[in-house]
Order: sequence, then C-alpha cells, then structure tokens
Amino acid sequence: MMSIAQAEITLRQYNDRYCYDGDTCYVTVDGANTKIRLLELDTPEISKPKCEQELEWGLRARDFINNRIENAQTIEFKTNFELDWFGRTLSYLIIDGEDISAELVRNNLGVVYKKGFKMDWCQG
Repeated sequence: MMSIAQAEITLRQYNDRYCYDGDTCYVTVDGANTKIRLLELDTPEISKPKCEQELEWGLRARDFINNRIENAQTIEFKTNFELDWFGRTLSYLIIDGEDISAELVRNNLGVVYKKGFKMDWCQG
C-alpha cells in the first residue's frame, strides 16, 4: 500500500553517478540525502566482491542502470517508504515506464531478490 503523504524523491549524483551499484541509488527524499535499495533485485557486489567476475558483472550492472537514468525521459519511484536493514528506502525505480529491476534481470545483470538467499556470482 502506498503512503498517503507522498514524499518528494529525486535522484541525485554522487561521484558523478546516480547509482552506486546495480541495486542501490543515490536519492534525496524531502530534501534529505539518502539511498534507495531497488525492490525485487539483487545485483553483484562492487564494494566487497568475492571474485573478479562478481566485480566485473557488478560494474556492468551499475553502468547499465546509470546509462538508463542519464538517457531517461521519465523517472518514477514506487515506494511505501519502508527501510531495509541498512536504512535505505526500499523502492521500485521506473524508467520510461519500465521497471528497471525487471530490465536488469532480463538482461542477465541481476536476479530477483529472495530474502535470506544470497546469489553466488562466482560459480561457473
């Protein structure tokens, strides 16, 4: 369910990027700088990758989403402002009418997030 009081969410750039990795993006919510964690998406880690391949795939996912944002006509957020364990706002990011989480999964740049299950990006 969506909250009644809609906060104003906008993407912001940090170190010339809108998204830190494939599933975490920099935003401002009602004037406060914070991050969103994309719902239904898990992408390879960049900060603490377990292998070279994970880092490489993570950078590919990050570049894909940042590129989509830079070329977007429309950007929307769908969120009920729940926070994850790290205090990030859980949200869908809709770019030009497309759910970017689903788009990353379709392009083999991420998987659908399952609570308690951690994808091993270093296998095969």
